Amino acid sequence: IEAGEVGIAATNRNFKGRMGSRDGVVHLASPSVVAASAAAGYIVPPSTVAIGATADWVGESLVKELDIQHSSRGLESTELARELPELVSGFPRIIEGELLWCGADNISTDGIYHGRLMYEDLTPEQMADAAMENYDPSFSSTVQELRRGSGHGSVLLAAGCNFGSGSSREQAAQCLKYAGLGGLIAGSFSATYTRNALNNGLPIFESMELVQYLKDHFGSGTEASIERPTVRTGLRLRLDLAAWQACVVPVASAPKAAQEDVGSSKAVDQGAGRMFPLVPIGPVAQELLACGGLE
Repeated sequence: IEAGEVGIAATNRNFKGRMGSRDGVVHLASPSVVAASAAAGYIVPPSTVAIGATADWVGESLVKELDIQHSSRGLESTELARELPELVSGFPRIIEGELLWCGADNISTDGIYHGRLMYEDLTPEQMADAAMENYDPSFSSTVQELRRGSGHGSVLLAAGCNFGSGSSREQAAQCLKYAGLGGLIAGSFSATYTRNALNNGLPIFESMELVQYLKDHFGSGTEASIERPTVRTGLRLRLDLAAWQACVVPVASAPKAAQEDVGSSKAVDQGAGRMFPLVPIGPVAQELLACGGLE
């Protein structure tokens, strides 16, 4: 698929850039719809299938299912934070850094680490440069600039829900660790991404409440359609892991570029000192992070 082209396929993934240019569009459909569309030259349903009622029923059921999942996830985030499990030896009590926001939901491993690099033997520095390039080509330079401007050089990345969906490629966790990120916060992570992150010693935490706050103030979208894929928030995030709370405070020396990216200091001021619950992680995950991963 070239830039500006639209296609349809019966594969199971259509992440941006997966089938060619990241500026092309690929729709996913059943083999019968793909065949009918290929014959017609545009997307149409098979003429022998009355799909209207079926599509309405599937859509309604899916919405209900997602609503239930979202509600239970929010409940989990609030209730589990009160359990306050003990921290294992070597697990950090505090993690903090300037907060970078990638507001899309369902950011895929293709967006995090492009499939074209999968079989190339790259150095950690090269993998860091390639981090998130299929989601936002300017991501790496933004992180580097933010780390240079930060007194402690630490940057924390927050993203929407279902971060790391798609394939199980381990490089999608490694490249963000090599980029120098001190940790990731999302509404939720895919199960395979969670395991890869822990195996590689990349701290990850869930907080639906924090993510919703960031969406409300700094925008959101999808991997394929988001106005500002990466936002310098002008906030500093402090993760108190003994209390399983996240606190946001304004960065006192936030550069003008960051202020312009936020668009208004009002969002930063309103977030000053706000606390958000984190979903606690268990002792096994803590031990993996405490020792820097499996290796």
